[in-house]
Amino acid sequence: MQAIRLSSEEAIIQAATELLARDRAATMSEIALKAGVGRATLHRHFSNRDELVAAIQKRSIRETNKAVLASDDENAPAVERLRRMFSAVIPLGDHYAFLRREPAPDEKVERYYQAELAWVADLVAQLRAEHALGNAVSDSWAVAQIDQLVWTAWSEVSAGRLALADAADLALNTFLNGLGVNHGE
Repeated sequence: MQAIRLSSEEAIIQAATELLARDRAATMSEIALKAGVGRATLHRHFSNRDELVAAIQKRSIRETNKAVLASDDENAPAVERLRRMFSAVIPLGDHYAFLRREPAPDEKVERYYQAELAWVADLVAQLRAEHALGNAVSDSWAVAQIDQLVWTAWSEVSAGRLALADAADLALNTFLNGLGVNHGE
């Protein structure tokens, strides 16, 4: 069976994602070498590192959205939906955790990211309706915490300080125990 050859652009994005996940200082020359293309080909697709990172950011958003939608069941209780989201998204971090330290994404990526956060905000509203979220916590704070827990899990797994198998449960427990209903209220 013959291996399917990736397009040059796809090979570049894949190689850059792998290299930058391990070494944020990876050069365009190293990326071209790993992708199996010349520097001229790399620069024909991406004139600079920022354009290449923007392409990786777009891919990250697409893959994250796809994972969330594939794992979601709108009829499930909110806590279960949140658990599924963490379980689906956190494994993507081995490729994308480095993006947290990159420059702000372009407008298109930012719009997609805001759409992801809108999904989280809807989930927060469901958590509140099901009394899984304390009244003292604002919706915006809860959304920010869920987002941060994903980034934290990505970073901790990437750094080897947290096992991937434990990350989703830890993120869920951190959210619920830190922001859940205080039974003393």
